[in-house]
Amino acid sequence: MKKFEDIMKVTNEIDNISVEDAKEKLNDKNVQFIDVRDKESFEKGTIGNAMHFDRGLLEFYLAEGSPLENDYFKNNPDKEYVLFCGAGGQSALSSKTMKDMGVKNVKNMVGGYKEWLEKK
Repeated sequence: MKKFEDIMKVTNEIDNISVEDAKEKLNDKNVQFIDVRDKESFEKGTIGNAMHFDRGLLEFYLAEGSPLENDYFKNNPDKEYVLFCGAGGQSALSSKTMKDMGVKNVKNMVGGYKEWLEKK
């Protein structure tokens, strides 16, 4: 079985962004924040106008022809996407998934929502 540290090497294959840099993009109309935490966490609080796409269903939202396919990404190919989760692990894996599925300009916010709140 793979070790956690091996799985998280995915951070070397994606673009990462600090919380400070992400905060500067909060009001940029060409940037969309994506919250990949579970629905309960999202409903308790999120970042700005972040959209919720549960990590567990991400491939279904992105796959062409899926019953859950969401056209948002297809209709906004030039957007920059900043993904976040609670601490940064799920969003790193989600960023890799989105990149592998053809979504361009995806960034993982290192430290996640927890660090975002700490640096208010």
